[in-house]
Amino acid sequence: MQKDTSITDKAMTLMYHNMRNQLFGDGNKRTAILAANKLMIDHGAGLINVPLDKWDVWNHLISKYYLSGDMKILKDWTYVNGIQGVTFDHKQNLPKPDINPEDYE
Repeated sequence: MQKDTSITDKAMTLMYHNMRNQLFGDGNKRTAILAANKLMIDHGAGLINVPLDKWDVWNHLISKYYLSGDMKILKDWTYVNGIQGVTFDHKQNLPKPDINPEDYE
């Protein structure tokens, strides 16, 4: 993978590669999504979460990818329909946590 590839692209590539290669006897899709979202969260890139009302299209595109090995259309679709980010309101006055960092060293 190229050095300038975005985290989102890397996460989707990891996810779809792991789904297609069926690394486990069961739970391949769930495990692949968890691994990809770990990467996304660690880099503040949001989450991969395809809404339930789009699963029919998503599963159809996954099936086409399984047969062809070409994930470009699937990744493009996922980027538009399945990436959800988090927006923080930095002006919001949130309470400060009562945590002593030394307790965790």
